[in-house]
Amino acid sequence: MFFLRWFKLIFAALVAIICIICCEFSLPVYAVGYPQFPDARSSIIEGAIDFHIHSSPDVIPRRLDDFEVAKLAARSRMKAVVLKNHFMSTAARAVLVNKIVPEIEVFGGIVLNYSVGGINPQAVEAMHRIGGKYGKVVWLPTVDAAYHLQVFQKSGSGIQVAKNGKLLPETEAVIQIAARDNLVLETGHISPAEVMAVVEKARQIDFKNLLITHAMADVPGLSLENLQTAARMGAFLELAFVNDLMGENAADAGHRNWHQVSISKMVAAIKLIGAEHFILSTDLGRKPDPLPAEGYKLFVEKLMDEGIYQGEIDLMMKQNPARLLGI
Repeated sequence: MFFLRWFKLIFAALVAIICIICCEFSLPVYAVGYPQFPDARSSIIEGAIDFHIHSSPDVIPRRLDDFEVAKLAARSRMKAVVLKNHFMSTAARAVLVNKIVPEIEVFGGIVLNYSVGGINPQAVEAMHRIGGKYGKVVWLPTVDAAYHLQVFQKSGSGIQVAKNGKLLPETEAVIQIAARDNLVLETGHISPAEVMAVVEKARQIDFKNLLITHAMADVPGLSLENLQTAARMGAFLELAFVNDLMGENAADAGHRNWHQVSISKMVAAIKLIGAEHFILSTDLGRKPDPLPAEGYKLFVEKLMDEGIYQGEIDLMMKQNPARLLGI
């Protein structure tokens, strides 16, 4: 009896030690399947691509980390997602996520804000070399753009990509790298005049992978005529579900100083310009907002409720983004 008691104590101690070792040296929970998201037997967004998701780690608190975003999207039978971060490249992160969650393709890129040196061609080249095929997207300045600071009445001197209607040499260099390496260039939060200068340059060099970031939002602040012209000149226009969630009653305080872009306004633009020119995304990630994949489903349902038919949805959520990503 004495030896049996000691055996039980020693066994319990060994189990405790093994548990401690496993906790210390195993992969983090998000890399080995937690939290568990239920598989969707059928999904309205099966085969979809979300071109704009914010995940952690980040400066701004996010609902999900990179692995969780990928797992949730995979369980919704999506084809691919693009991870965006305003302050650091997501290319290396995308490479790692693809290894852990092979059921879906995950792409990253770089936003040319101050934290990466602004309009920095060398940073773009490094991002693509590190990420390979998954280092795919380059955003012109967003939260550090001069126009963004002006629109949201923030202090500081922001980044411009053009002056007096002429693109800066470093901006032209970035566009040339994107064209050479078959990357996607997004316009970020720059001004309408800057957007149109970039669109014109892309047309001149026959660059087809240009996407106007949340094209109907306060930034870039494009007019309907601007949207029509950009589409006619070959640019794709992004519609982001998060813009429908913005406005004075937004769940997230950071979105209350943006104007709402309603689903009905998006539908009117699609009908006027044509679904072949648009790409759907969510731009989700903040904690009060829906999970990205769930938000995407809501977005598609609302568009269809307002009269967008399945063929148009497929163009915007599957075919057009797949063409840009080369998948």
